[in-house]
Amino acid sequence: MYHDTSVLKNMTTLLHQNILALFGLSTSSQSTKNELMSRLIELVEKRVMIKILDRMAPQQQEEFLRILEIGTDEEKTVFLQAHVPDVARLIDSEVQHLKQQAHHFGQRFAAQPA
Repeated sequence: MYHDTSVLKNMTTLLHQNILALFGLSTSSQSTKNELMSRLIELVEKRVMIKILDRMAPQQQEEFLRILEIGTDEEKTVFLQAHVPDVARLIDSEVQHLKQQAHHFGQRFAAQPA
């Protein structure tokens, strides 16, 4: 049975592209892009992880955490495809949620007197 081990890498690339576009970072310095990307990706990963774990029974949670810690990329991909087949949708949902929060924050920040 063939399993695409690039699923996690593709999701990370998609996440990077979405975040760069969201914050209009194409004209920013590379160090600024890297710092913001690192922080935002960490935030999205934490949110997605919570949603993934919430969908699993305690035994599945333990197995997943073990695989994350010591498993190969293929094992991680196989597990996610079996237990959370819509993980790409979860990631997209969290990126969209982050966009909404960032937009709302930007509006509030812009509305404050200087």
